[in-house]
Amino acid sequence: MPSRKQAIDLIRKKEMPHHIFRHSMAVRKVAVAVACLLKAKGHAIDVRLVDRAAMLHDICKIDSIRNGGDHALMGEHLLRECGYPMVADVVGQHVRLKSFQLNEAMVVNYADKRVKHDRIVSLSERFIDLMNRYGTDDARQERILKHYLDVVEIEHNIMSSCDIDDRWLENLDLIPGDYPLYCCECLLRENSTVENHDEDIDLEGVYQDEPVLVDK
Repeated sequence: MPSRKQAIDLIRKKEMPHHIFRHSMAVRKVAVAVACLLKAKGHAIDVRLVDRAAMLHDICKIDSIRNGGDHALMGEHLLRECGYPMVADVVGQHVRLKSFQLNEAMVVNYADKRVKHDRIVSLSERFIDLMNRYGTDDARQERILKHYLDVVEIEHNIMSSCDIDDRWLENLDLIPGDYPLYCCECLLRENSTVENHDEDIDLEGVYQDEPVLVDK
């Protein structure tokens, strides 16, 4: 499992653009909040794994944009090469799940579908944007619609397991920086080891002030 510092170092090494980094941190915010809610309900969810996988889920997005290829599978391959197989498996499923099992991969996959750029939105708003950008022919429109219906089922599974309304997650946009649990203090206390892990890096400072791209 990479530390947060190692994850940030990899993000810098890959020269992740700022807008992809901001998107990744918003996905991380949703994913960790959902993971903690599931854990509080007794589900066996590794919150630390969710945290790292959400941070790194688009680690190869810019490579895919520049050179083509499936960025999820490219990210999985990269992270396996780096020695992080558990994170790699989750990242490899953030576009398409291998199964509908309620696990860390489902949490990160769903969180990614709830973030448009760096803002938390409903599934319908997210998929309208995907349809407008990528639904360039009938076949692609059909695939996007099928994907949407699958994610609606995933959302129902997660929300019923958390016992919350899906609109609750939009409140996380009110929370500054990297702290997704301010609005639920009991979860913050219960998961303090996750939030305080790797004290050698102030992730709030990275999010707010530090450049992500490697200086040339």
